[in-house]
Amino acid sequence: MGWPQRVTVVILAFLGFLILFGFRTVFTMMMVYVIKDNENNGVTLFKECTINGTAFDLQLDWSVATSQYFNTAYFVGYVITQLPGGYLAVRFSPTKIFGSSILVSGSCFLVLAFFMKYSPIICFGARFIQGLVEGMCQPAMSSVVSAWAPKSERARIVGVAYSGIYLSTSLASVISGAATCYISWHAGLIIYGSLAVLWSVVWICMVYDSPNVHPSLCEKERIIFEKDGSNILLSSARMAEKIPWKGILTSVPVWALFLINFTRSWVFAMMITEIPQYFADVFTLNVATIGFLTSFPPIVMSVSVILGGIMVDKLIKEEKVSVTAGRKMSIILGFGSEAVCVLALGFLRNYFAAAVLIIIAEGLAGLSSAGFKVNPVDLAPQYSSILTGVVRSGVLGATVSTALAGSLRQENAQSWQRIFLITGSLHLCSVTFYSVFGSGQQQKWAQPEYMTLVTSKGESDVIYGSNSITLSKNKMDLNEIVSNNEEENQKRSFDNQ
Repeated sequence: MGWPQRVTVVILAFLGFLILFGFRTVFTMMMVYVIKDNENNGVTLFKECTINGTAFDLQLDWSVATSQYFNTAYFVGYVITQLPGGYLAVRFSPTKIFGSSILVSGSCFLVLAFFMKYSPIICFGARFIQGLVEGMCQPAMSSVVSAWAPKSERARIVGVAYSGIYLSTSLASVISGAATCYISWHAGLIIYGSLAVLWSVVWICMVYDSPNVHPSLCEKERIIFEKDGSNILLSSARMAEKIPWKGILTSVPVWALFLINFTRSWVFAMMITEIPQYFADVFTLNVATIGFLTSFPPIVMSVSVILGGIMVDKLIKEEKVSVTAGRKMSIILGFGSEAVCVLALGFLRNYFAAAVLIIIAEGLAGLSSAGFKVNPVDLAPQYSSILTGVVRSGVLGATVSTALAGSLRQENAQSWQRIFLITGSLHLCSVTFYSVFGSGQQQKWAQPEYMTLVTSKGESDVIYGSNSITLSKNKMDLNEIVSNNEEENQKRSFDNQ
């Protein structure tokens, strides 16, 4: 009844990312509590956990290093499926891939809630499977964005949808910290696993691969996509055969984007999976206090992600900056500032000052989403899922980050200082490289090889994913023009006679 369907897509995408990326924080907070090595009764802003010593308590004789290797297993699986996920989004339905991935990952959380206490092998296996399925999510979402985001709204739509990633950490920190201390050690796993299953059903039933195949798209919105859509073709086996692999793998702007994703994944993994352990090691905070302190940075980041998208869209639309300049500006302001803050974090010895600096770092980092999250769609609209899969193979940085923390981490400030110095320096180098070699222009190799308009049967089997004008309609219009020209020529011939 006139409701913009792209708003439905954006809202559900936001909620999906809110749940999906909350998984990481929920798992980390739970592990900080259940491992005996951690001291959870130090400085606190809340009363001690009420489940201590009850039937809802759990203490495992596992080491902190073991818990960090659980995260490494997750990120290994996450890296493996980035590129295959991009290919599958070109070959099959990207919306179904996105929804099914969250469904499987949520189900793994429910398995962990009831069985992980029996063996670390179960935990390793579940985390690896979660990484495998979650690795396909962002490449698939890139295809969804290519179809559903008009060019003039691209950065803001990406900003709103992906802000769920950053707000997820805040929400999950508070929920899992409180639920673990005052309900049950596995309450966070059950809550998030159940929400994932419910959300997946709603997403799969309500979201379509493109505006063109949506049964209830209003006329006003249809006109918007006709004028401002990306004009991409729906996923198919034929489109999968046309992927320009050589152009992608030899493109300097693609490699610049890969490096940005590599170091950002490094930093983001550290902020989600390592910062809670940092607060426990250096300041001996309890789990509820850690959850409270780590809840603020993602809130600020989620706001800056949206504001950054609106700002960059406005500057580009008003032609105050080029697309390339807009993308580079957001990367430099966001990730450049974050890198400096991470370097400074290694020298702080007060938990309140450290929490404030993390808030500043992550708040500024949110501005960069208008650059690196949107950039694959700029460079190759038709193959954005493939490009996203390629550059997001940089999540290998998250694997290296967690492995490095596992090997360097000790219960002292000096070890964490080394971790922060390495992280901040690499992040700053990648920002410099992108500011020189990055681009916001569609690349020459990204032009799709369009198939013959008319098949042997006289019909086209090609459907556009973000433009309601199909090739069949174009063929009909062309026939009308030809017919009208023939009638006009006959009339002129008769008049001459």
